Amino acid sequence: MSGPVAVLGGGHGGHCMAADLTLRGHDVHFYEHPRFGESFRTPLERGSIRLGGPSATVTGEARPRKVTMDMAEAVRGTRFVHVVVPAFAHNLFFRELLPQLEDGQTAIIWSGDFGSLQLTSMLRQEYPDRQILVAETNTIPYGTRRRGAASAEVDLLLIAPRVTIAALPATGTRELLSSLKAVWPCLEATDHVLAAALSNPNSICHPPGSLLNVGRIQYSGGQFFMYREGISEAVARVIKALYQETKALATALSSRVLEYEDDDFSTTASIMGTAFQAPAATRADTLEIIAGVLGPTSTSHRYITEDLPYGLVPMSQLGDMLGVDTPVIDSMVHLGCAVCSTDFWTTGRTLKTLGIEGLEGKALLRYVTEGIW
Repeated sequence: MSGPVAVLGGGHGGHCMAADLTLRGHDVHFYEHPRFGESFRTPLERGSIRLGGPSATVTGEARPRKVTMDMAEAVRGTRFVHVVVPAFAHNLFFRELLPQLEDGQTAIIWSGDFGSLQLTSMLRQEYPDRQILVAETNTIPYGTRRRGAASAEVDLLLIAPRVTIAALPATGTRELLSSLKAVWPCLEATDHVLAAALSNPNSICHPPGSLLNVGRIQYSGGQFFMYREGISEAVARVIKALYQETKALATALSSRVLEYEDDDFSTTASIMGTAFQAPAATRADTLEIIAGVLGPTSTSHRYITEDLPYGLVPMSQLGDMLGVDTPVIDSMVHLGCAVCSTDFWTTGRTLKTLGIEGLEGKALLRYVTEGIW
């Protein structure tokens, strides 16, 4: 991954990626959207990020080449554009990014939640001649947290041993992976971007763990630790049932999701304790670190308001398109709508916003694998 790279997004993951890449010798342009300027004030003023934590292989004060809230400055002249923001911010960032993209660039949506399809659809409609490769991963490589809302210090607590990635179309995946593997050895190719999105552990764990504990979340006044007290035996069964539906969707799309053992669902962290781990530590150590992650703290927490509308809603619609029953996924969305008094079916990410409405079966597979529309 030679040449300057852009890291877009000033949250936990963006801070960690920008710091990690900088400390490992890469030329980084670090960007945050002006809407979130207050939380970006400290790194913007300091021009640096401090990376620490038990899973960091490099630590210390990282000084990216640029720390900016100007998208054009961040993207100009870069080879890779890493979009590291929650799915609910994708549209906001994509709108700023689209006019700045240059021929030959690659935009990677980390923990994409089908975001690569949305960005590609927007490019196809508004900049059809722009030669941009778009890709997405199932998650980010970092289990990380900033030390405060406006802090320029971030701790790397856990790492993802396996992160799947696919380009859109998938014919570009092999070359893309060869460019990134040296930076992130955890990366592995998957069949297409739909398979990457279906392997996102957040969509599988967070909605059941949150919605089936909503009384406790509200009663505790936000002092709720889902990965310590929320994943009981019954909740674990629901998580596993939801996972089985994602597997069925992947099978209908001639692909597979990341596989988990039955035992992976039975811990206090469910499959999150497999998806993210503390290097050179026991499983108990990993589970203890995850258990210390606070949240969800309210019904407006992103475990619900991101993972339902941007993860489960498009999964449900894919099920309808492919003739795959998804009763647990559907139930989680219906329950989330009632809990949050929000119609996530209409506010969420849909097949129409992804630009694949009406593409069925072989036509959909041709699009994601070969780019044939």
